[in-house]
Amino acid sequence: MNTSTPLTPELLQHILLHINEALLVVSSPELLILEINPKACKILGYKREELLGKPLSLIECALQDIFFWDELVNSVNFDGQRIIESEWLSQSGTVIAIEKRVIRSHENTDCKWIIFAEDLTHKQHIIQEQLFLSSQLQSSLEATAEGIISIDLNGRVINLNQRFIKMWHLSDELVVARRESDIIEQMCKLLANPSEFRQALSEIKLDAEIETESNLALSDERFLICVSKPEYLRDRLIGRVFSVRDITAMKEAECNLINTLAIAEQAAHDKSRMLDALKVSEARLRRLVNSSLIGICQGDGSGRLTLANDALLNLLGASQNDIINNRVAWMTLAASEYIECYRNAFEALQSTGHASPFQAELIHTTNKKIPVMIGLAQLEGAQFEWVGFVLDLSEQHKADRVKSEFISVVSHELRTPITSIRGAMSILENGGAGELSPPALKLVQIAHRNSQRLGNLVNDILDMEKLISGKMAFKSEKINLCLLAEQAIEANTAYASALDVRYELNLQTSLREVIGDQDRCMQVFANLLSNAAKFSPKGDSVSITLSASKQFLRIDVKDNGEGIPMEFRDKIFSKFSQADGTNTRQQGGTGLGLSIAKSMVEKMGGHIGFDSEAGKGSIFWFTLPRQLT
Repeated sequence: MNTSTPLTPELLQHILLHINEALLVVSSPELLILEINPKACKILGYKREELLGKPLSLIECALQDIFFWDELVNSVNFDGQRIIESEWLSQSGTVIAIEKRVIRSHENTDCKWIIFAEDLTHKQHIIQEQLFLSSQLQSSLEATAEGIISIDLNGRVINLNQRFIKMWHLSDELVVARRESDIIEQMCKLLANPSEFRQALSEIKLDAEIETESNLALSDERFLICVSKPEYLRDRLIGRVFSVRDITAMKEAECNLINTLAIAEQAAHDKSRMLDALKVSEARLRRLVNSSLIGICQGDGSGRLTLANDALLNLLGASQNDIINNRVAWMTLAASEYIECYRNAFEALQSTGHASPFQAELIHTTNKKIPVMIGLAQLEGAQFEWVGFVLDLSEQHKADRVKSEFISVVSHELRTPITSIRGAMSILENGGAGELSPPALKLVQIAHRNSQRLGNLVNDILDMEKLISGKMAFKSEKINLCLLAEQAIEANTAYASALDVRYELNLQTSLREVIGDQDRCMQVFANLLSNAAKFSPKGDSVSITLSASKQFLRIDVKDNGEGIPMEFRDKIFSKFSQADGTNTRQQGGTGLGLSIAKSMVEKMGGHIGFDSEAGKGSIFWFTLPRQLT
């Protein structure tokens, strides 16, 4: 650009709006920002009006900028442009590496500086990636067992590894000079008969795209094999790579084999007998595998089956031709919802050599789903061959269903007499059948409490059974969570009062409505509130807090009890789980409440968890999805 040509306002505005670079116009010598284009604003994170009239030092944070501008402002004979790498400071405080190009503009006697800037962040990232890739490539070259040298079409050595240097005794001068001709001469000096190697090089010159392989004997009694291949970049020939491997030991072994031919023949004979024995053993093993009641299969690294015993084929309703001869992939036999389980198992198999047994479903040829337990293990000595064991769980699932139905029937049959017993005990305890003597009243109270516990156990078992079988229906309705919390507190106050504990409700949000099932939500409340009261010190309070996040409302139930033992925390939501502490055993409980609460909350689209510190109490919380407007 001609620096003596003034910029008109129209031209300057056009440049500012359409130039693809960051551009600023600053005054001289004050260095105030007179104009800035949208590209520069985007890099800096400022709005245009936030920078206009501000000193340039607001965004420049490199020390060399001070000397750069002093030199530029005081330079009388400045012409053309100056380019320098610098740093800008964004509004968020991030330092941005830039390359700025500065030119001077004159309008009459008025002088301005025009700054063109390029964000170097992406360029620096690319350079770092290239350096990393180059380092990885060199590390790979050094790790290989072969001597490697890469030469371009002009006869210049592009790369070579230490193994090649040591193999051919290259001096530092040869390595630094990197000339193909000098290195070839050094190689020929060490060869016992270099003519064969020179012949291969001549063939390469005649046809730059051929591949060669030469066996080389060295004067020091080493033997090498040299393979050369053309090197391409995007289908364009750019040079040649030589790979040299030391086969001295192989040659020595070859000589030893020749000298011990008789022994080798005897070994071959012995091997033949061993193979015959192996075939007999293999046939015996195959009969054993096929007689197993457990499905057994073998597969390769691609996941395709190479062997399946009769038990597995019968389980799938398939034949050897269907599975083995057609090289069926193991994944295709699995129900779609279990594909992820198989992937995880194969990843574990590749990394550790075995996978933990997992339950899944296989697809019968009639499209019937068969529940199975699967275990995978890598075959010892194989690069990646594995064996799988498949246990049919159909009968076990039938037994589980019978057991569940039995529990359900028994629980239902128990509910009616238990309800009658509880009612009768309540009437006796309250004097409905006349005043009882103190010893009799005490016995009735004990019987009443135990009948209540038995009733709670039956109800919990029924709820758990419904959850497991999927028979428990869940409504999706709007719930005022604050109102529900108040109702839950009111319903559980009598229980807490008997333990000399009180409830306190704290609201940290004005939001109220969630989506869920009101009755199930009340069960969750009742479980958490009763647990908190049960494990709170006498005379203490339980805090119930309602808070909100972007998508959920959260209820925290905090007690100041002893906290949850560390060894019990991973089992807190398991069925029939109770901390093995004196206080816990004294308080009683079925051990199903938290497991039921977890299942219910998750069925309603929420989450449940806890935080606990020994000696400082526990916070049990759950979330439900908000009613979004």
